[in-house]
Amino acid sequence: MQATLTLVLCLVSAPDQCEVHEKRVDALACVYAGANVIAAATPAGYRVRYARCVPYHPAAARPKGLAPSTG
Repeated sequence: MQATLTLVLCLVSAPDQCEVHEKRVDALACVYAGANVIAAATPAGYRVRYARCVPYHPAAARPKGLAPSTG
């Protein structure tokens, strides 16, 4: 099962300059080892202001009005 890890990362040298990053990760790792997953996804020179891990559902990612793929 996959999850989407959403991070708001701010520059250490300029704390008001932040960016949103999203990364697909293993859901179990995100839940049980979240701090390690977050640390691995944080580039040098940034600090984490916000982190959230949400299970990934392919049907939810599909734009409304599109039928599911049949094969």
